[in-house]
Amino acid sequence: MTTPTIIACVIIILLALLCIPFFKSYKVRKKQRDEEERITDLKYQTEKEKIKAYGESINDETRNKNK
Repeated sequence: MTTPTIIACVIIILLALLCIPFFKSYKVRKKQRDEEERITDLKYQTEKEKIKAYGESINDETRNKNK
């Protein structure tokens, strides 16, 4: 092999080794964002269900009064 080929291979290998931590940290950050989004959605759904149940109870009371 010639010297430029060896230097190119070494540079490519070093760049690949330097990129691995970036990909791993990206995966971890993405997983954390997804988890936070899921938790937020669950909180929103819980609050939405509470509001819906409260509204239904008020509707039932109003219907019973008007019978």
